Amino acid sequence: MKRVWSVSWDSVASDGTDWHNALQSAQLAGHKAKKLADLSLHQYDMSFCERLLKEHGSRFLGEYDDLSRGLWIAVLTKFVCCFRDSGKGARSLLKEKKVYASNSKALQDFEWILALRNKHIVHDENSYYGAAAFAWLEQDGDVRQVASMTYVTQIDPTLAAMMSNLVGRAQDYIRIAIADAGKALLAEVQAMTPEARTALPKSIHVALPTDHYDDIRKKR
Repeated sequence: MKRVWSVSWDSVASDGTDWHNALQSAQLAGHKAKKLADLSLHQYDMSFCERLLKEHGSRFLGEYDDLSRGLWIAVLTKFVCCFRDSGKGARSLLKEKKVYASNSKALQDFEWILALRNKHIVHDENSYYGAAAFAWLEQDGDVRQVASMTYVTQIDPTLAAMMSNLVGRAQDYIRIAIADAGKALLAEVQAMTPEARTALPKSIHVALPTDHYDDIRKKR
């Protein structure tokens, strides 16, 4: 299965000189480089959540249709994945006690959102939607039909506002962290000898993820 990728570039730190077309890229490795890359992934996910909340937030306050439910689940899951569920070799996680250290209420709100995602979205300890079975009976007690009823709770506007606040604060934290990480990485590269910098890989190589389809195909 052929994948098509889109790529974006963001300047993080500079020595102050002007950009010119003769510059060439060189891939960096090590702890500081990985930290910057991991923070960039968190910024990508938080920006996704921020856009959905700003552009489609009004849907969360109206009727609970498929699109609003899908958008809400997407915001919850992508937000929490920056703090939880990182597998071996994946990006380093954000720590909520650092991100929301200056605001105890935001930290409490985070725990609320985490519980909402864990109990009512990812797992099925569910009070936000459910179902019940019942029968339609005649007046004399004869049964004519059995049926099921599904009920769904609409998204509480307070939860949407809570999520917007948490995402905004996380974005503020990540922006500062990226700026600091960029300065540290620039200093590390500047401290290298010219020969060492010249020897850096000139092509950007990334570890492209495989998917379940590829794993199945290899086993056949």
